[in-house]
Amino acid sequence: MEPNLIDYYNEIPHGINVIDKMNEELSDLQKKYDKLKEKYTLYVKTHQEETFNSPKIRVDTLENLKIYAKKIFNSIPQFTKIIYDFLNHEGWILDYDKPDRAGTSIMGYADCGYWDTWEHDKLKWGDTSAQEFYYGELCVTNYSIYLRCKLLDELYKLFPEYTFRGRGWFHSRIDECFETIETTVVIMLGCQHEFMNPTEIHDIIYKLIMERLFGWGSNRGEFGIEGFEGVFPYEYMNEEYVQNIIYYQCDKCKKMFHGEDAMNYDEEDEDISWFYEDGNLCTEVCKCNN
Repeated sequence: MEPNLIDYYNEIPHGINVIDKMNEELSDLQKKYDKLKEKYTLYVKTHQEETFNSPKIRVDTLENLKIYAKKIFNSIPQFTKIIYDFLNHEGWILDYDKPDRAGTSIMGYADCGYWDTWEHDKLKWGDTSAQEFYYGELCVTNYSIYLRCKLLDELYKLFPEYTFRGRGWFHSRIDECFETIETTVVIMLGCQHEFMNPTEIHDIIYKLIMERLFGWGSNRGEFGIEGFEGVFPYEYMNEEYVQNIIYYQCDKCKKMFHGEDAMNYDEEDEDISWFYEDGNLCTEVCKCNN
């Protein structure tokens, strides 16, 4: 850098001042960058989507898979009763703490079983609280936590081999459908100028829960009007539903057969599906035991 005449009268050459100023600005930018990086890191930590793998229970024979699948199939009336008892505030829910009506919100006023009523106190659940049973800690929550607990407990009973009791796949399925329910119903109530029939709202809530757990769309008459939609998918493709927690795998060809097809198994049925270990659909059924 060529010296300037003015540098003769300055303690520090003119160019050095410019460099120092640039370094100062760079330092300020670095500090701002570090703060933004901290905020980004915190955001990622607190906003990452929870993902849980579906539990898997391998059944030793195809016959036992059919028996297990039939148990799941026959559990639907119990799940139905659990949901409608809560929404109508009758049956099992009367054995637990009453809702704090001072905290009643929009779904509570719509006769949805005090669904979104705010609860600040500990809610009893066996020898613990509903909050601790479901969330693992005491917290302010909605009265619908009782329905979450009841559904979770029923799933634990349905799959006794699944002994993990921390937050997992069951929680995520229940939470996802509850978030959908609350968004859907609140929007519907907000847009509805006339009074909405509570029975219609209850049916919507029921369908949303059962679809998330078991699938929806079948035309089986056991749980609805013959020829119309009902519990379980219309087409079985080994999706992440409760009935596909169980499976049978052939030791020879390694092909897998899941619970959804075993619920209504018929060897002559062309619609039943076998899958490879990687999840791809097989073009031929397992014939190792024929």
